[in-house]
Amino acid sequence: MGSRCNELADGCVILLMAFFVWVCAGCQGGGSTNHPDSGAEVGATGCEGVDAGGIASPAFADMNVAASGFAAHEGRTVLVVTRSNGSGVLGARSATVTGGAFAFRFPKGYQRSADQELLWLIDADGDGLCNTDAGDHTGYLLVNAVDPGSDALDVSITDNHVRTTSRNVDICNPAAPFGEMMDINITGTGFQAHDGQRVHLLTRTASNGAIFGSGEAVVTGGGFAFHFPKGYVRFTYQEMLVFVDVDGDGVCVPGTDHTSYSATSAFNPVQIAPVDEQVTDNHTSQTARHADVCVVMNGCQVAP
Repeated sequence: MGSRCNELADGCVILLMAFFVWVCAGCQGGGSTNHPDSGAEVGATGCEGVDAGGIASPAFADMNVAASGFAAHEGRTVLVVTRSNGSGVLGARSATVTGGAFAFRFPKGYQRSADQELLWLIDADGDGLCNTDAGDHTGYLLVNAVDPGSDALDVSITDNHVRTTSRNVDICNPAAPFGEMMDINITGTGFQAHDGQRVHLLTRTASNGAIFGSGEAVVTGGGFAFHFPKGYVRFTYQEMLVFVDVDGDGVCVPGTDHTSYSATSAFNPVQIAPVDEQVTDNHTSQTARHADVCVVMNGCQVAP
């Protein structure tokens, strides 16, 4: 969604280059981006009144993560997950190690005044699982409770090879999804009225609005399909927001473009396999928590 990206915080274009980009199977001109920074606020003025920008002390603050000492993993992709006991996963991002380092921002990714975990995986064999016997590497850091005020919380991590949490839980178990993150397939059906038009989709958590996958495709034969690696948090009701760009301007315009909304089931799949979900052309304009679909699709994270 190039036009949305241009409205986001500086650095969006640079960060997007670090994420997985997948071609949407069966979609003409479609593609998807995993763990984008598109949840970042468009700015205080753009989100005022619909986001937490007008609250003196919102529940979540941005988190900046700067990693160093990863020279042994140059060119590899690192999956970083941050989670809290109270709100679960609050962000998941993938980046490429360059010059032994990487950095990115979790918009609204830190729950104020709460201990929060950062865990990361370098999947050496690329099978999507964490298995040290296969050469995978992990790391872990507990961020102690703090209130950064109006600033973002800056966190530094190093290649510490820690594989157990502060509660002695092993984060590298090949029989369980790393950080509770699983792949998800999302298909659209019943969009015949929009054949040939471009559709934009994102999936996110309702806790803080963190986006775990987003993309766009052309509706073909009344449908479309996306695959988001590590785009679903196990045990959660995850939101799926859609808009069909009727006027083709790349921005969601209420009353002109058509929106849809639904939520996934909250379940624990028996096998570590992609979760299959479906969206329909239901013309819903608000989320379950009364956030405007167009406002979210245009870049406002709308978190508590």
